[in-house]
Amino acid sequence: MAVLATGLSWSVDTPVQLRKRLSQAFGVLNLPIRVGFGFRDSSFRFWKLVRRPAFLAANAVCLAGAPAGFASEAASSGSDLVLAIQEARGKLEIRFKDRPLLVYAFASNQFKPYVRELRTLRGDNVLRDAPADHLHHHGLMYAIRANGVNFWEETGQPGHERSVKLLLHGSGRNAAGLPQATFTQLIHWVADKDKARPETEACALLVERRTLTLTADEATGEVALEWRGEFEVGAGAPKVTLTGSEYNGLGLRLPEAFNHAAKHQNSEGAPYSATQNRDVIAARWSAVSHAIGGREAVVAVFANPDRTAGPTRFFSMLNPFAYLSVTQGLDKAPLEYKAGERFGIGYLVLVYADFKPREFLQQRYQQWVGGREASATAPAANR
Repeated sequence: MAVLATGLSWSVDTPVQLRKRLSQAFGVLNLPIRVGFGFRDSSFRFWKLVRRPAFLAANAVCLAGAPAGFASEAASSGSDLVLAIQEARGKLEIRFKDRPLLVYAFASNQFKPYVRELRTLRGDNVLRDAPADHLHHHGLMYAIRANGVNFWEETGQPGHERSVKLLLHGSGRNAAGLPQATFTQLIHWVADKDKARPETEACALLVERRTLTLTADEATGEVALEWRGEFEVGAGAPKVTLTGSEYNGLGLRLPEAFNHAAKHQNSEGAPYSATQNRDVIAARWSAVSHAIGGREAVVAVFANPDRTAGPTRFFSMLNPFAYLSVTQGLDKAPLEYKAGERFGIGYLVLVYADFKPREFLQQRYQQWVGGREASATAPAANR
């Protein structure tokens, strides 16, 4: 066991692994170091200078390549967030003051890893998983089509976002002093014919490094979940063409109480159709609100065009059920990448336990795209 003076601890087998883990750690943690480390990740097959933005300012516990059946619980002494992993069950949970805020599901028999539960600080879950009308709607999920392989629907010969391993995870406080937890997962996007292979690196259409960062702000009643995906064309194809329906992207199946009655709003103030069953609007952010158990809840999704290729479009529905997704407009303009090319997505999902007007959300959006991470504090006017 190698233990660093910073309070970060690793389970290390060889000096090469230690060097790789140090490379990742100094890029993720807010440590007093100005040296960039280069490392080779065999899953991405390229050298990278690790100088990632800092988002944990306190101690953290991080693991890489944990064995099957591994269970852990990580929290720094200065954080109210606890991140617990049950590897055998494919479950990751983040709790705030012993109350669940997020449940991430990544079992090997799933079609895709996704956020099963996302709660307000009051405890209301704003997601719905596998409802009878659409079993493939899983809470908060990201799915598109790659080379014609359908990773959204789960019938016929669907694609599989294969969970490979958790690369690192930790909790602590961000630069603003807010409790924060983060984890990064390696995912291979494979065709149905390759889903049972014990090793999927050679057949992966896409290789994704997915990082989710959750921040809790009691002063503003905000739960912020930043979703980032870093992709590279995999070894399974010389090039990949990304397509999809008008709703394919990062999608949220909303609570049943939202059906037919919730209120949608967007950054442009653009109107919705009378039927509200398949609206597509070009906007920077979109939000939906309604009561859950008699208590108001708001879900907002922000998109940063500097982090995501393609135009930003929001798909929304109230009828026959409530749905919201942020897309790259792949139904109108497919994106193509060659072997070795990389691309990314970056979104912020905000959850509040009371109504937020458009002006508040506009200001919060500007804070985020203005260079402040998902951990940035919400507008003072609403404190």
